[in-house]
Amino acid sequence: MTPEKLDACTRNWRSHWHWLPEVDLVVVDEFHLLGDSHRGHRLEGVLMRLMRLNPFLRILGLSATLGNRHELADWLEGLEYYSNWRPIPLSWKVVRYKKAQDKPDLLVREIKRNLAEGGKSLVFVQSRRRAENLACFLQETGLQAQHHHAGLNHQNRHRVEQEFRSNQLEVLIATATLEMGLNLPVRQVILYDLQTFDGEDFVSLPVNNVWQRAGRAGRLGLDQIGEVVLIASNWDGQVNEYSKGKFESIRSGLNQPHAIAEQILAEVASGLCKFPEQLERVFARSLAAKQYPSLPIQQIIEEMLQAEMLKEIEVNGITRLKATRLGWIAVRHLLMPKTILLFRKILGIYDQLTFLDLLILVASSEDCKPILPVDFEILEELEEKLQNEPTFLLECSYEELYNLLGIGGKSLLSAINTALTMRIWTRLGDAEKTAKESGCYEFEVYRLQESVSRLLQALSQVEEIFNLEISISGQISLKERIDTLLKMVEGGVDEETITLTVIPNLGSKLAHRLKSFNIRDLEDLALAEVLDFAPIQGISEKRAKQWIEDAANIVQGNYSAYRYREDPTSHQVKFSNFPSDIDPYRLRRASGLTVTELGAFEYKVTGGLDPHLVTTKRNQTQCDCPDWGKGNICKHVLAVRLKQGDQTLQELLGHLLDKNAFKGLNLLTLWMSHF
Repeated sequence: MTPEKLDACTRNWRSHWHWLPEVDLVVVDEFHLLGDSHRGHRLEGVLMRLMRLNPFLRILGLSATLGNRHELADWLEGLEYYSNWRPIPLSWKVVRYKKAQDKPDLLVREIKRNLAEGGKSLVFVQSRRRAENLACFLQETGLQAQHHHAGLNHQNRHRVEQEFRSNQLEVLIATATLEMGLNLPVRQVILYDLQTFDGEDFVSLPVNNVWQRAGRAGRLGLDQIGEVVLIASNWDGQVNEYSKGKFESIRSGLNQPHAIAEQILAEVASGLCKFPEQLERVFARSLAAKQYPSLPIQQIIEEMLQAEMLKEIEVNGITRLKATRLGWIAVRHLLMPKTILLFRKILGIYDQLTFLDLLILVASSEDCKPILPVDFEILEELEEKLQNEPTFLLECSYEELYNLLGIGGKSLLSAINTALTMRIWTRLGDAEKTAKESGCYEFEVYRLQESVSRLLQALSQVEEIFNLEISISGQISLKERIDTLLKMVEGGVDEETITLTVIPNLGSKLAHRLKSFNIRDLEDLALAEVLDFAPIQGISEKRAKQWIEDAANIVQGNYSAYRYREDPTSHQVKFSNFPSDIDPYRLRRASGLTVTELGAFEYKVTGGLDPHLVTTKRNQTQCDCPDWGKGNICKHVLAVRLKQGDQTLQELLGHLLDKNAFKGLNLLTLWMSHF
């Protein structure tokens, strides 16, 4: 099972007590996931609970990339075993390039050499878009190539994997999704990109990640050796260090306050800890406690008490900790406490929120996955989509939104884009069409639908605690609006079709089916004939007749098909065109790049997907990037000019980053902002 599923079992351990004590051995594959910034703290928490629930079980952690094996073994009070033996040894090769545009041709050369020797190639890149573009390029050169990444649905990923195994494909271009856990017939692994985005900037790939990818090379029983090819720039002096295998230490993520708060709630809600002293002892045995000087357990308990996610109760004169209803919502849905506190904060301020507002709210939480990023090129399109969307949240200023949601800049833009995608889904009910209109992948729409549904369930439960009724005469309560939106997201239906679900035993998925047969809302159903249901399989004549009667009665009671239709609001969300010949996209990107002077006229520019070389001899500027080759003033040249103190560019950049430069909420300002 996944760590998350085991986490749910240990949080609700009483329901799983029929098997938990019977376990003798727990095998944790990819043990280095303890250091994952998103999943590591939960894996650590579940192992800590598991060892207390069943102190007799043994834990076997497996990984090829642990830089601190001794420390991890000490934490588990066990032994560490290590071997550098590999059934198929690896050879390492570095291929250098001077100009980034040379990389594709170098890649083709290396692949063809491997194919000529009877091998197959797996190429790792750092983005989905690059995987797709590079696969198309290789196809144009006559190679049988295809891309593979998390944006593909399960069926398409499985198809590509099978085609690769059955020799229908020679080359696979993949993102990190193939870094672990999948065995493919690969002799040669090529790392086309040696950078990754850490959330703020492009940085060099950690040794751990490079070796995880390299480990895909070499087929047991078929190959005598596996080959790893690293494509690097001429000035990359660190690339030769990768083959030495000096792995980074696995660092616990359980030192972060939000992670500690989540595990405290899980411990208290599960009944495994009832007193602060117990929590102190439990966390003292964590990996985080071994690696960091002190964990603020008592401080976070106090904060959780003030936030009303924990409360103190007295039993027989002894004060104990207990999870509140708010705390239980976080535990039940495996959500971070800060997500529930965000919901409580917004619901305590607003008694009116539109469907888009509610979607922006859940998309602003760290528990919403995936979040759909925003490229500069779609800002104008985003503005057009927002023009007809009722919203109260987006009437706020930038500062007000940042204080409300805790996110700003591109993170806020991504939350808005994610919310709009789900709003499109509720209108179309078709993942393929939604993905096309939103510029994302079909699989992302389905994942987002599941994630948003879970968050809306939690949001509804938080609102139920407040028990806010209709605050204005005749207005629909916020609780009803949240529950309605939940059904719309689950079924992929709009605000009119969802009125069908007021009929007993008629859910949102059935409503979606009826819509496809032109029964689009409650009033359509009330006016329908039994014969209208004849083409719809699975609905009997008796059932159809009862639905029609129920609909007619409800409509007579003034329940309209337009019950959830929203009135326009007066928000001023704009995308302001940049008042200069300089491309704002490139200028903003330039401000985040690092410029290193190599000589009097040469500069190395890093921080992007690839490093680039800019020369400025005899008042002539050159860059080795494809963008400059197309006649554009590229971000690398702009970065050098900023480094040289170009006053005009600095003033323009300052204007872009000034959140008060434009009236209303400006999408360009959000895109340019660092936070």
